[in-house]
Amino acid sequence: MEETTEPTDEAPFEYEAIRKRFPWVGCIASGERDLSQRYRHIMAEARKDREIVEAIDAIRQSE
Repeated sequence: MEETTEPTDEAPFEYEAIRKRFPWVGCIASGERDLSQRYRHIMAEARKDREIVEAIDAIRQSE
């Protein structure tokens, strides 16, 4: 019998319980905001580059 794992709605983390067990959690800046901003910038550039390549390919195919 094959079991498949489906995504489930898990209960949200209990942040206070984690802080009690691991007091250093959340004490430093993770830089997540900077990383997510950089990721969005990279994805926007990739999308623009892909559009340029698709346009060049379309021109080549029409010739």
